[in-house]
Amino acid sequence: MPKSRRALSLVEVVVALAVLGVSMAALAVALAADHRLRGLAAANAGAARDARAHIEMLATRACPGDTSGAQATPWGMDVWRAVANRRAWGLTDSLALRRSTAPLLIESRIACLE
Repeated sequence: MPKSRRALSLVEVVVALAVLGVSMAALAVALAADHRLRGLAAANAGAARDARAHIEMLATRACPGDTSGAQATPWGMDVWRAVANRRAWGLTDSLALRRSTAPLLIESRIACLE
């Protein structure tokens, strides 16, 4: 009659710790990626909100000449420029993110108030 085992061997403990370590590393990588993507989503939403405000402001104006502006946001620097012709504004709004080399760019055309 074989004896029943009451404890884990050293090899079993080492394998269990290795599996646990790999799992924890994978979880840390996933959480870091989630944090980065949430920040990028918030920056995209902020850029869209700012561009909408610029569009609404330009829609209430005649097209006398070009206008531009810049402002610091929680995500980076928002720079916009509106070029006027006789019928419409051409708006370029870019957000230079602090943690990225490529800016978010929104371009739109808005009819001038006549």
